[in-house]
Amino acid sequence: ITAFSSGTGLAGIFGYGYKAFFAEAFHWGLSYIVWSSMLFALLYWKIFIKGLHALEKKSTLTISCNNSNSDRFQSNNITRDTSGSPLLTNDNKSSTGRDLSINHDEHDRSTEEYGLNSIDNDGEQYDATLEMVGQYTSNQHSSGDNTSTSWAVSSLDSRKTESSLSEKGLSSLDRFKLVISLWPYTIPLFTVYLAEYMLQAGVWSAIGFPVTNPGARAQFYQYSNWTYQAGVFVSRSSGNIFIASLRVIWLMPFLQALNLFLFWSISMHHYWYNYSLLILCFFSGLLGGGVYVQGYSRINTDLPISLREFAISSASVADGLGILLADIFSLFIQSCIYEKNGVEGAVVSCPL
Repeated sequence: ITAFSSGTGLAGIFGYGYKAFFAEAFHWGLSYIVWSSMLFALLYWKIFIKGLHALEKKSTLTISCNNSNSDRFQSNNITRDTSGSPLLTNDNKSSTGRDLSINHDEHDRSTEEYGLNSIDNDGEQYDATLEMVGQYTSNQHSSGDNTSTSWAVSSLDSRKTESSLSEKGLSSLDRFKLVISLWPYTIPLFTVYLAEYMLQAGVWSAIGFPVTNPGARAQFYQYSNWTYQAGVFVSRSSGNIFIASLRVIWLMPFLQALNLFLFWSISMHHYWYNYSLLILCFFSGLLGGGVYVQGYSRINTDLPISLREFAISSASVADGLGILLADIFSLFIQSCIYEKNGVEGAVVSCPL
């Protein structure tokens, strides 16, 4: 998660640098720059086919060969009596001398304890209704006063094993309940993306020194977003250093909302109106990237491994929804700032 987050953060810095280089050095327009960047898609595909995909195929082949050799070894050392019970030759000992005999009483107790006897001979899974709820737990770490908060998935049947809580074994209703139970993670993701993209598309696009100069507005927009991406890269690279608590994750969207209000106030009244505002742009990137990597890392830590992939992919809808709504609201925010500063060119009319 941290590697992906950090990589996307670095991509933002590189992307703005790529655009700035060709715009300044060759005076390319945005359309030419975007079309030229399509070459990176071909490069990524080539790297995947020759690198990652080849490595994955090699690993799969190695595992398959190991499993095949293991199966042949077991078939040469196991015979079956007339009742079908597996018996080991050589006095039920392996080549290393360890006793490999099967204790059927202990096996029966284990299957009953973990609910494995709920799977019949045809491999049908245990058909119990799961109640997916957010259960708040607070675990005190043994070292320091750090408190780790988590939201776990609970089941009505305590005998259910973690493997039976896999995403494939859930009904549509169970999946819906699981998605709803992720609100401690999705609300901060939604809120921080809503605020920061209203900053980017709405407020920063309406700031310039002077604001009436289109070139000055474009320059500040480029510098502010580039500085923002630097903050995103730094914070998105923090996942391997520490895992933030839910309290901290919820605090960051609140600070981002305050950041949005501060920038809006500055753009309307110009009481702090120079390039030192880039400090706040960097801070905005720290908050956005921090919620992103820490939110998904928290999901990866708090939920059972069999549900993590489904939970992470479901939670990603929250930041996408925040971006969508932010882009819509930004049209009106920019319009109001333009109207206040006597700037023309707004796409919509200010509703205030």
